[in-house]
Amino acid sequence: MPRVVRVLLRLPFQRRFLVVAALSLLATGMLAFAAGPALAGPIAPDAGSGSPNAEGIRQLYLIIFALGAVIFFGVGGLLLYTLIRFRAKKGAVAAQIHGSTRMEVSWTVGAALLLVVISVVTFAKLGQINDPPNSGPGGTPVTKSGAFVAAGARQRLPPNGKSLSIEVNGQQYIWRYTYEDGDGNNLNNVYAYQQMVVPVNTTVTLKIRSQDVQHSWWIPALGGKFDAVPGYTNYTWFKATNVGTYTGQCAELCGRNHANMTAKVTVVPAAQFEAWYARQKADINAADLAAAASRAAQEKAAKALITSSQTAQLTGDALGKQLFVAGNPSTGAASCASCHTMKAAGAAGTNGPNLDKVIASDPASATLDAIVAPNTEIFPGYKKGVMPADYAKTLTKPQLAALVAYIYKSTHK
Repeated sequence: MPRVVRVLLRLPFQRRFLVVAALSLLATGMLAFAAGPALAGPIAPDAGSGSPNAEGIRQLYLIIFALGAVIFFGVGGLLLYTLIRFRAKKGAVAAQIHGSTRMEVSWTVGAALLLVVISVVTFAKLGQINDPPNSGPGGTPVTKSGAFVAAGARQRLPPNGKSLSIEVNGQQYIWRYTYEDGDGNNLNNVYAYQQMVVPVNTTVTLKIRSQDVQHSWWIPALGGKFDAVPGYTNYTWFKATNVGTYTGQCAELCGRNHANMTAKVTVVPAAQFEAWYARQKADINAADLAAAASRAAQEKAAKALITSSQTAQLTGDALGKQLFVAGNPSTGAASCASCHTMKAAGAAGTNGPNLDKVIASDPASATLDAIVAPNTEIFPGYKKGVMPADYAKTLTKPQLAALVAYIYKSTHK
């Protein structure tokens, strides 16, 4: 048995009790101090952002803490006084008390009054915590960017109905922030991961959701804790009046990397926010255009491959007609039907001569020459350089032969 414990056991009961009580108080104080960083303050959450809801929560914490401290030290002090004042003495006979109606009524009424006081103070503070105010004069006004929108019917709004509405989406193991722009299409909205950027002195309303498991959004300096639940939306708000970066963390165990799921809100001047928002919007638009161009190129390539595959399986007149009507996209050979008229192929192009008329008496060799060397002889009324001069490169010899044969048969009847 440790020596300290043996010494403690040798003490009289009253002194032993006093020592244990003192040690318990000391341990409780140390634990409260150690828990301070986790709570963003030794007693109450930090309200360094100046957000009214965070300040309301902090004030409520402090009021209830003060009431609890009065009760704690009052009861503890009375207990210590009683132990010392009425400690055991040799020859003294303790009075036998079997009940005191006055004391029982006093502590019952006192406890009830304490609950009433806490309830009244809490309800008095709920408006400051739950109801968002209008943005301040230094906040971001309604802008061309469209970042300011009226939030949904279920969400508490400022009196003027305007707020910077941001969707907070919890994902294993990161937060995504989507800035609503009022067009009903989230696919073209500005978004960011990990770090939310907002303008100072501006009311920000949040729609908190989860895409997979339950998370919990909590940045103590910006207000209370709200769960992100799959299939459900929670709402909160803040209005930071001080520029700076405020950090928090997912407060719900959500998986193996829960500890890494941090949150960060950076509050910047209004002009800096506008510039950031414009850059994000421009980057998203550029990425959308690049993606659209890439998809178009892929579709064109896929279509060309299909056409090329179909063309490779054709022979004779079927191959000639395919080349006349559609060309060969895989090699860049243009369609003859896009510029020429030829009844057999259903072609009615007007950029080039009508083949039914101009080559009806020409031999097949003249048709081949006109295809591979179109600028050698130009029909009256047409200009040089209009017809592609690369068919000898974009079509193989068998394809050229099939095309010429089809044109000759179609125009010599």
